[in-house]
Amino acid sequence: MTESRIQTDPTQQGGIVSEAVTIRSIAIGLIVVVLSVAYITWALSLQASKLNKSYWPMGLFFVYALLVMLNAFLARSKSNWVLRKEELQVVLAMGLIGAFFPFFGLASFLVAVIATPFYMDTAENAWRDLLHEHIPSWIALHNEDRAATLFFEGLLPGESIPWGAWAIPMFWWSTLIFAIGWMTLCMMVILRKQWVENERLEYPLMNVGIQMASEADDPYGISQMMRNRGFRIGFGIGAIAVLWNVVSFFFPLVPQLPTTPTATGWFNWLDGAPTFWVRFSVYIVGFAYFARVEALFSVWLFFVITGIEVAVFDRLGVGSSIGEGGLEAVRSQSFGALIMIVLLSLWMSRSHLKDVFRKAIKGDPSLDDSGEVLSYRTAVIGFFIGLLYMSGWFHMAGMQLSVLALYVTFALIAYIGLTRIVAEVGLPYANISDTALNWAPFYVLGSRDLTAPSMVTQGYLNALFATTRGFLGPPLAQTLKLTSGVSFHRSRLVKAIILAMLVGMTFACADTIYKGYRLGGYNYITTFQFTQQNFQRAVTWIRNPYPTDWDRLTFVGVGMAVVAVLTTLRYHFIWWPLPAVGLAIQGMTMSRHLPLPVFAVWLYKTVILKIGGVQMYRSGQPFFIGMLIGNAIAVFISTVIDHFFFFGQGHTVHDY
Repeated sequence: MTESRIQTDPTQQGGIVSEAVTIRSIAIGLIVVVLSVAYITWALSLQASKLNKSYWPMGLFFVYALLVMLNAFLARSKSNWVLRKEELQVVLAMGLIGAFFPFFGLASFLVAVIATPFYMDTAENAWRDLLHEHIPSWIALHNEDRAATLFFEGLLPGESIPWGAWAIPMFWWSTLIFAIGWMTLCMMVILRKQWVENERLEYPLMNVGIQMASEADDPYGISQMMRNRGFRIGFGIGAIAVLWNVVSFFFPLVPQLPTTPTATGWFNWLDGAPTFWVRFSVYIVGFAYFARVEALFSVWLFFVITGIEVAVFDRLGVGSSIGEGGLEAVRSQSFGALIMIVLLSLWMSRSHLKDVFRKAIKGDPSLDDSGEVLSYRTAVIGFFIGLLYMSGWFHMAGMQLSVLALYVTFALIAYIGLTRIVAEVGLPYANISDTALNWAPFYVLGSRDLTAPSMVTQGYLNALFATTRGFLGPPLAQTLKLTSGVSFHRSRLVKAIILAMLVGMTFACADTIYKGYRLGGYNYITTFQFTQQNFQRAVTWIRNPYPTDWDRLTFVGVGMAVVAVLTTLRYHFIWWPLPAVGLAIQGMTMSRHLPLPVFAVWLYKTVILKIGGVQMYRSGQPFFIGMLIGNAIAVFISTVIDHFFFFGQGHTVHDY
């Protein structure tokens, strides 16, 4: 088995691409991870902007933008410290993995799940009677030593943080997270060639990163881009979009631009339909420019269609037996759409998957897997080992086998589906319903014959999947996109990925625990509310057993059928303009932030492609990258101002 991968590239001297995973790139990658996590958690402690809710976290984008601009300056001065394009791509890949963990990615949800169940029980919520006996000692803080109480209420002067109380639950949760991370890496390796080379999915988010990492002599690279007038205008607009509103921090009578969350509001476009956020988010607009026109069209059109559905459903009483009525019906429909997108993707990949398993089982020498991060044999075996550990962990935690089989299936669908949406659409925000994912087995099986421990385990799942963004699937898939076409030693790249995970998770969780004790978890950790809701839902299921939810499953089936029809039309008629991908992300709060900026970019991009074609589109790229960078720097300046003038009462200038 070949240890390193060497690609030929006629643009490189001698036709050989240099090694990308160097000691220098790994070291700088770890620094980027630490700085990104520190920036994200610092802003959170100020009650300021939320900097890692996207698939390319703003906290990372700012650090990476500074790095590439510094690198461009070093290149002009002919410094020996200049990072090559391939090294910058490795740095970004490590950053994407490490920056996933703080706050909205995992840390605050995980810490909340560990600290909540034995602290927040009351006589009214009945947790002590119905839940506590089913919670294993190795999963949560049992609060005998008041470790959870002190976490939420803060330490008194002279008290120290009880780190020892966290050791056992954090250890076992860490083993689960790394097992799932390893399983997801193996899964993304298995699918990489199909998505990147066979289907040629565009990964628009990473195209921005690759372009920013380009060499100094690249006419489309950052060095040349910074000299471009369009880049400078975009930089100024992106910065002003935030800095103008910062003035209102001190002078509230100054009118604000509709570019930051607190300056805008919800717009009721149809009575009974979900409102949408009236804000021109620079972050959404900047990345949307690089997305496919058809994907943008799908996102905003399905928002309109599903909004009309919600209004009609609620008016007619359709779906009244489901949670929030029409809105929850649409969420179930969207989850069905995600399921069918994954099934169709796997069906289209069947030939490739056969090759992968033939190489893994028989070692077929005619199939070359030297271009992958892991050999196909390692990836296949590693996937099943990770899946086995994940399943065993949940079973030991109390999940019965019937629930486990369904839950693992739906979790894998969520990982693959959301990762594909990111690769295909390229918008920085997308997620699915946590109730559709976490509670799907109960909707299928009903709860009458299920055990109480199985229902309690759903409360734990809030730690891993409350954000329902595909866990580590998207950042790992983007890592494999960034390292496609470059040279690397397998062992080095795997070590870089593991180090990024280890450093990102350790730093993020430790910082969250530390700030919880120092600032008071009630003041710092807002995600415990979602954890409370999940455990309370378990109480409801235990007290009031339900049969199979056929109404909800009907909407899941409708979503699957719609995707099947649209996909068939798309593959039979080249002119068909509507892909199904936009349906899978509807019904959630994040989707309500997208319509206005996505519609504006879709309209603009459609016009320029009609008028000037691809050349005009490419000439506009520096403007939008400049806008993203200017916006990121302005958000950082706003955070600094919050630190010095409004500590603990900051302003959210960046969120969704």
